[in-house]
Amino acid sequence: MGETGASAQVALAQAVCTRLCHDLGGPTGALAGALELLDGAADEAGEVARDAVRIIDRRLRFWRAAVGGTAADLDVPALAQLAEGLTLGRKAVMNLAGLAPDAPIPPGMAQTLLMAMLVGVEAMPRGGTLHVAGHPAEGIGVRPEGPGAAWPAGLPSLLAGEKPVLTPRGIALPLLVALAAAGQVRVDLALSGAAPGLLVLTPRG
Repeated sequence: MGETGASAQVALAQAVCTRLCHDLGGPTGALAGALELLDGAADEAGEVARDAVRIIDRRLRFWRAAVGGTAADLDVPALAQLAEGLTLGRKAVMNLAGLAPDAPIPPGMAQTLLMAMLVGVEAMPRGGTLHVAGHPAEGIGVRPEGPGAAWPAGLPSLLAGEKPVLTPRGIALPLLVALAAAGQVRVDLALSGAAPGLLVLTPRG
């Protein structure tokens, strides 16, 4: 996919994501405020509702950062906060201990990494640990580990340039490729036997 075409696709995705986050953010905030007023209620329904609002809020924050308009540098603590949008409500754990702690991740790499992390979490159908390690200037690796963990079957062909098939559940893969092309990030999949391979993100140039 060419850089110009990828940029156009990313711009469209950003516009849609920004609109959805805007439209859903207000009602979510209002619901959260209403639940705060019921904070004294310890009934099970109230707890379920509060958990659901927290998950929605974190997922909106994730999508806003990954695809929504203005991007910014991310440090490891900020990345960890955004990762809650991927792990809350799922049997997934994020291991970011291998990331360089004092190296901000630039916008193009940050958005590509966030989408790679989404693909990685979805590659663990029965839960597990997503390992993220490396330095943004040298390369960052993403590897899922867990029962039945496996990268999507279409990932290698998509990275090789094959045209994606767009489906609601499979949207993360073409978004990963488009964000990488627009952000000048190279994405490679290093296979290693039966275990899921390492998805490596490397800055171009």
